[in-house]
Amino acid sequence: MSLSTLQQPMALASFAVLAVLLTAAVMSDVKSRRIPNRLVVHGLALAAGIHLVSVFLGQATLAPPALWSPLAGMLAGLAFLLPLYLIRACGAGDVKLMAMVGAFVGPGVALSAGVYTLVAGGVLSLAVMALHGVTAQTLANVRFILTEWRMRAHTGNDLRLAPLSTTAARLPYGVAIAAGTLLALLRPLALLS
Repeated sequence: MSLSTLQQPMALASFAVLAVLLTAAVMSDVKSRRIPNRLVVHGLALAAGIHLVSVFLGQATLAPPALWSPLAGMLAGLAFLLPLYLIRACGAGDVKLMAMVGAFVGPGVALSAGVYTLVAGGVLSLAVMALHGVTAQTLANVRFILTEWRMRAHTGNDLRLAPLSTTAARLPYGVAIAAGTLLALLRPLALLS
């Protein structure tokens, strides 16, 4: 996204609405480790509405001008974090929030935001581990998960080990998504945009 794009009214409106939604998601995630479905659904509707109005008016927005950009962006954001959800590395709310971001920014920037989100999530996880003193427990949990995967691959069965009795601190991944989105808007990755 260029600075000149943000000077256009619909792009600025889209950026402002996305910033408010991400701030609300971060606040909720930090407080309760949950991202409300209501927030995501309203965000998806707002992204589609702003995009349709901007296309009708012939103005730029955060997403490319194609009519299908919000849908493609939503699917790109969803697809990017879905594998992490499937391996229990993030929550469903995080996946839905990334899909909402994609609806605002389109598929290329959604993928850039996903890459930046992974980096921001790694930094955030190191900070949370150090802050809460759960580094040893986190490494034990990772070893447990890798052991479970190795046993599944070796036996071919959907073998499940007994769940962990102690877990490390839960990560408010909405923070990483907000940081990754901001970085992607300021500096999209050339290969993904």
